[in-house]
Formats: sequence, structure tokens, C-alpha cells
Amino acid sequence: MDSFAELGPLVRDAARWRSLGALFSLAAASALTGALVACGGGGGGDAPAPPPPPAPAPAPGPSSTPIAAQLTVPTPVGYDADRLAAFNRLNEIRLSAGLGMLAQNTMMDQAAQAHAEWTVANDSFSHFEVAGTPGFTGENWPRRDEAFGYVPVEGGEVMAQGPAFEAVDSLVNAAYHRAILLAFEPVDVGVGWSDGNAADVLAPLVIDVTKPGLDPTRGLGQSAQASIHGAAVWPIDGARGVPLRLGLETPNPVPTQDVLTLGTPASVTVDESRTLSATQFTVTNSATGAVVATQLLTNRNDPNFAVPESFIAAIPLAPLSPNTTYQVVFAGSTVQFPSGTVESVNRSWSFTTDAQ
Repeated sequence: MDSFAELGPLVRDAARWRSLGALFSLAAASALTGALVACGGGGGGDAPAPPPPPAPAPAPGPSSTPIAAQLTVPTPVGYDADRLAAFNRLNEIRLSAGLGMLAQNTMMDQAAQAHAEWTVANDSFSHFEVAGTPGFTGENWPRRDEAFGYVPVEGGEVMAQGPAFEAVDSLVNAAYHRAILLAFEPVDVGVGWSDGNAADVLAPLVIDVTKPGLDPTRGLGQSAQASIHGAAVWPIDGARGVPLRLGLETPNPVPTQDVLTLGTPASVTVDESRTLSATQFTVTNSATGAVVATQLLTNRNDPNFAVPESFIAAIPLAPLSPNTTYQVVFAGSTVQFPSGTVESVNRSWSFTTDAQ
């Protein structure tokens, strides 16, 4: 099933993430069946927009470390089938990657739902609302969360069009979206979905992920599960049915070639307090031994200044082959902020692609 997707700006603490430069509004679309579609209409996702003001830092408290990974969260209340499907799929993905689950926050739900309805009412598939338009609740996702009583710190918003379950899969398949949805630290999520449609908007899904700025404990975020030893990989080891293509993502993470010719990325994520670097990141056809040509996407070389220092992806420069197992090898290190402690990161895993 085809799905349109759009990624909102990633909000980081200004001092820690000054190297990201300007914040960008990212738009993407991904089709898991091989059919490709254009980005959302309304002009909202194709050009940089003014960044939101920095979110407030968590209130000071006795703890200075993240909470343990949330392996269970309360059952959501008030969701229709599509919102529940998106919530469950996102948490299923996070758990499988060795991360903590995200808990429903009803204030964030209201903000995300209001924005989903705004996109339909104004026929604009955009993260940025315009004051005075029907249903306006805030110019960007942090302001919309605040309008409903939630103060976010860090995080981001992703958007998609289409069936909710498939839309979440398409978002995680695209590199920029994955960097937000598979970040270790967010603890809360808001999900909005509308079955309405307009000329350029059809069944929009809105997902906000963040930490509570007014909670001195949960505001520090969460750690990953101990089993992954500090590094999450995607696709996960042993994954089957992996899409052959990254999909249509704007801005293009590899602007030297057509984004529609790129394969599904492999990626490694660590926590936000560490800078990740790679000395080796290879994807190899397990049957033939052929090394796949890839482009590394890092904070230092990202042409769109969008990925954090804690994330690296290897993006194949051609679609992957169907029904094929690939071996991925990553070797690198992290530097802890602010201590400067250096640790090695070495991972080897495999996944198998879909039939088409």
C-alpha cells in the first residue's frame, strides 16, 4: 500500500546539538509495494521553514541519568483502530530494535489529532500551520503540544498518508524518519489520524515523539535495553521481508543521484550523549560475496544537516535484490559527551529482502 510521509524538524538542546546547524523540515514518501508516489501537497515539505524556538530543558531534579527502558506502557485509551495500529506498530518496532516503548500522552494526542484535521481542512500536508486558518492550534509541533498543556524537550514529528500500520513501516524505512523514531531517549508519543481527505491530503497520520520538559525524572529520557549493549541496528538481525528500496525522501539524502534508485539503508544508533563514527560499514550479498555500493549518511557529511551525531546509515546506491540475504558489518567508536570517553562499537548482522 502506498503511503505519503513527511518529517518535521528535530528539536535538540541548542548547546548539545549546535553542530546540526539549521533545522530543516523534511518530507518523504515510501512505498513498500514498489510503487512510488510524490511528496505531500501544499508546499509544506519541500523547502526549509523557520525553526521553532528551542524547547525548554528538563526541570532540575535529584536524578541525572535516563530511566530504564520502558518495556511496558499503559494500554492506550480513546484511540480508533488506525491510531491504535500506529501506536502498537511503532512500539513493536522499537522493542524489536532493543529500545524502550513510548507511552501514550493524551495532551500530545490532542495536538497531533488537531494537526491531522488541520491538514485536511486546509488541504496542506505540512508540519507548519498558518495563524488564522481553520483549525489552527500552533505554527509547529512543539507549539501545538504546548497549546494542549504538554511542554516537550527534544524530539520530532513525522507524518504519513495511508493505512496507519503500513505508514509506520514506510517511515522507519526512510533514513531521516528512522533517526527520530529509533532515537533512544523519547518517552512519550502522541498519535493523530483522520479519515478525511482533500485534493492533496488523504487519511493523514501524525506522530509526535518527545520527552516531558516539566518532569525531572522522565524528562531525562530513557536508555535502551541492556541486551543491545548500547547500539541499535536496523533492519534488525534476522529480519525478513525487508523492502528493496528506501523510497521517495525529500530532501534526498544522496543528492548526486535519483532518490528512487536508492536501496533500504542499514543503520546504527547510539544514545544522544555520544558521537558515533565508523571505520567500516559494509553491506555484502551473502550468496555472492559482492559488496554493495553505499553512501554513508552521518552528521558530518549529511547534505541536509538533519541527522544527529548519534546516528549513521549506509544507503545502498541501487535497490537491493529480491529474496536475498545481506550481511552487514559495522566497526567504529563513540565519544561520550562531555567526558570524552571513547568506546568501540562493533556489530555484524544479516537481513533478508522481500520478494519484490
